[in-house]
Amino acid sequence: MRCTSGPDARTAAWFKASANKAQLSTHIITVKPEGEEHAHCIRSGFGINQQRGAYGSIDYLDGSYVKDSQGNVYLYNPIMLFPTYSYLKLEPFNGDTLVCRTPQPIANIYGTVCYATRLKAQISDGGLAYVPDGATQPNLDIKFVLRGDSLYQVPDDYITFPGTTVQVPSVLLGVTDATGMWLAMGEANTALRPCPYTPTMLPAGVKSEPFNLYSLDSDNDTVRYTTEVAIDGNDVYMTNPYSPDTLQWIHGTLSGGKATFLPQYIGVDKRSNLHLSFLPATYTTQTSPDGTIIYNYVKAPTLTFDYDAQARTLATDPQARVAFLINAGLDEVNAIMGYRNPSLTIFPVQAATPADPKIVQLQAYDEDMGMGFLSVDFYPIDTQNRPLPYTRLFYNIYLDDQLLTVGPPYYNNVSTPFTNIASNYADNEYFFTQQEIHNVYLTRPFEKVGVQVLFKYNDQWYKSNLVSQTVEGTGVNELAHDAGEPVRQEWYDLSGRRIARPSQGLYLKVSRYADGSVKTEKVMLR
Repeated sequence: MRCTSGPDARTAAWFKASANKAQLSTHIITVKPEGEEHAHCIRSGFGINQQRGAYGSIDYLDGSYVKDSQGNVYLYNPIMLFPTYSYLKLEPFNGDTLVCRTPQPIANIYGTVCYATRLKAQISDGGLAYVPDGATQPNLDIKFVLRGDSLYQVPDDYITFPGTTVQVPSVLLGVTDATGMWLAMGEANTALRPCPYTPTMLPAGVKSEPFNLYSLDSDNDTVRYTTEVAIDGNDVYMTNPYSPDTLQWIHGTLSGGKATFLPQYIGVDKRSNLHLSFLPATYTTQTSPDGTIIYNYVKAPTLTFDYDAQARTLATDPQARVAFLINAGLDEVNAIMGYRNPSLTIFPVQAATPADPKIVQLQAYDEDMGMGFLSVDFYPIDTQNRPLPYTRLFYNIYLDDQLLTVGPPYYNNVSTPFTNIASNYADNEYFFTQQEIHNVYLTRPFEKVGVQVLFKYNDQWYKSNLVSQTVEGTGVNELAHDAGEPVRQEWYDLSGRRIARPSQGLYLKVSRYADGSVKTEKVMLR
């Protein structure tokens, strides 16, 4: 299936004329409206984001909305595969039916306002496009229903893409520019329902210890992860190793030298924005024609470890082909991560000073992007090259010698501000991790950045040296003049994230030249 991004000239001219006549709004609702918030709903629907190469039905996403005293409903992040961290307004219409008047502004990317607009499918020899539906306001409306605590879009039909079995929605709440041009992103048949599950909490007063978690990788080599384990009588608790910064707990029971874990809900993962569960599983393997090993998981009723209280180990039979999955939802296998033939051993720790971090890249604050960029590398070892557990490592960032607080007004996606950033903290908006590399978007101007690593042991903090670097050279907002061909080009998507291979849509292209100058352009790829 190939997507094309744009209405024809006649439709675009109508949309632009209608927008001018209606004085198309540029006010984006980024502050949470007053009212009753329904947070951490289970969200499902059909999503398209061609920049990510993603389309299709999605379930178990984290969703939220706010209902005010006038009956208006505000849907947060209206396009699930394109987080805008803004609200879409739905107005009372008739009974429990709401109406979403489009186009509504939902994002301002590098000075370009993007809109949520009702679009209809248009299939041609060039591929699939979505275009504004008709020439009247009712044809730009999308209906929703709020019934109890469940919010859902009045469903539209699906159509089959010619020559394939791929089905796409006939109507899309799409992302457009002010002319009505579709930017190859959108959502259809959205539904939010209350989450019926409650995550496990570690009982008050119970302390955990770092453990090594070993499992097999795709080459059947043993790899090590860090988790936290707590034992309280006949109860055993383990943190979710996929999201160690959140300390989501997985509960099991001890009996007769066995530790048994049942399928259970874990909570919301900040990286994937998904409701995650722990699923015991068995697995089989098969080899694809290109030699790739494929692991097929089947949900199991339990996962049982052999528990050695004296050695403080939990082990599974290496011949049993068992695993546990960090899974999207509880209903069926949708593995985010699989841990095959897992075993756990105590992680020996002691008071230690963490090794110094290394600033890999520092990019000056750019006014157009509204951010700068920091990439820092720190390996989980101390100054004597001994390993440290990731679960006890944190770092601080200093901007111009001032300790950075992650929270409003510079990081509005955080409700409880903090300064100690967990080593694996990631929110897929400003913070990204890739093994030992930590990438951070800095949202206010600065001239100097400092980074310090912290290790927590017995409620004491041990700190590395503060490693600092001053911004040098030019920022990405400076233009190159007669500098010849660029030596390097970088592309950024509508969320400000670097893209390796841009496709269709609106991007920021950053060209870097041999003389150190930089040129920034907004580019629409069609």
